[in-house]
Amino acid sequence: MSASLPRRPAAWPLLLLLLLAACAATTVDGTWSHPGTAGQRIEGPVLVVGVARDETVRRIYEDDMAAKLAARGIGATRSYEVVPGALDGEGPDRLLQAARAAGARYLLSTAVIGVDVEQAVYADPWGYPGFVGYRGWYGAYWGMAWPGYAQVRTYPVYVAQTALVRVDADRLEWVARTRTTAPGNVGSETRAFVDVILGAMAADGLVAAAN
Repeated sequence: MSASLPRRPAAWPLLLLLLLAACAATTVDGTWSHPGTAGQRIEGPVLVVGVARDETVRRIYEDDMAAKLAARGIGATRSYEVVPGALDGEGPDRLLQAARAAGARYLLSTAVIGVDVEQAVYADPWGYPGFVGYRGWYGAYWGMAWPGYAQVRTYPVYVAQTALVRVDADRLEWVARTRTTAPGNVGSETRAFVDVILGAMAADGLVAAAN
């Protein structure tokens, strides 16, 4: 009489779906605040800058950040309105000049500063059959000897820096470093990134929390 092999659960497709969905996320590595102004609410106007080669990404970021700052009572200007065209190596000086010309108190900029490559191994879950009795152990361990399904996935992780600069003093007031894993849809994930940044700023007392 042959012992039946333990059946593997059909959870693999669902597990992979959940893991892949979880990959597209932004996390905050850390933040720093100037000791002299830490925890103080900022007042507008703010010049919002998305340093991106892709003009679409830049505009989505700046539009969403400006709108969400306005919802918190902070006036904001989009940099593409005052500094049109691609930002080149002279970008910082041009932006500070534009911020001063626009009467902005702060310049809030985000730029990608690095790209890491990471790997994840998703293995077929093997269901432990529980108590298998005197004879059942053979079937259980025989099942473990067969190779399960596994997938190795390589994905990019984008490291970004968001900096808040006091325009009149040309002084860094706050900075955050973030990691965004395997971004997909540009629009939705850029807006989610903005929410993460504003959440970090709210946690450090710079802006009001979202309603």
